[in-house]
Amino acid sequence: MPTMVAIQHNTKIKAYYERLKANGKHTTVAQVAVMRKLLVIAHSLYKSEEMYKEKL
Repeated sequence: MPTMVAIQHNTKIKAYYERLKANGKHTTVAQVAVMRKLLVIAHSLYKSEEMYKEKL
């Protein structure tokens, strides 16, 4: 569910998901790629002790 919310409300994640879909990836594969990206972002923020700020 966090993946679907991120795809709907985060512009960068949405663009990433749509790019994967446009390149022919199956919906499930694109969603798993977004899941991984969210985990990488969360881990990076945890290690650097920063708050997430969406850059436009």
